[in-house]
Amino acid sequence: MHLMLDLETLATTPDAAVLTIGACKFDPKKSDVESTFYERISLESQESYDRVINEDTLAWWSKQDKQIQEDAFGEGTDRIDLKDAMKKLYTFGLGTTNVWSHGAIFDVVIIENICQSFQQAVTWKFWEVRDTRTLFDLANVSVRIEGKHNALTDAVAQAKAVQQAYAKLKA
Repeated sequence: MHLMLDLETLATTPDAAVLTIGACKFDPKKSDVESTFYERISLESQESYDRVINEDTLAWWSKQDKQIQEDAFGEGTDRIDLKDAMKKLYTFGLGTTNVWSHGAIFDVVIIENICQSFQQAVTWKFWEVRDTRTLFDLANVSVRIEGKHNALTDAVAQAKAVQQAYAKLKA
């Protein structure tokens, strides 16, 4: 079983503040997603962890669809502390052999940076990190995402595109 990660953040650096985390477990040789993970993170909890908010990224968010902004920034009782989210993500990821993200130097790097700051392990080894963009270029596959910039929607769409790419390359 593989793990797909997607984050919505407030910066593009490894120490970025995280708005939401989406993940799913999937078998790249099949056509379905086994299970999903989604957490909205409290911004207040990240101040004490020195997570970064970038003005350019905030400006980019201000130009997004209102529904996307609401999902990313909206208040609610479902937001949790970043440290709690990392513990839940670790538990969710147990038993997976590879971790994927849409680009090798963003989502996985940010999660690893957070976990390192909390002295928490991740469920993958460095050689198990996979990059969807490279695979999609090789297989000439594109991602079809409905409701872009929702971490869970993006993670599931990316996992399904990985499955399409595997099938296409095998054929």
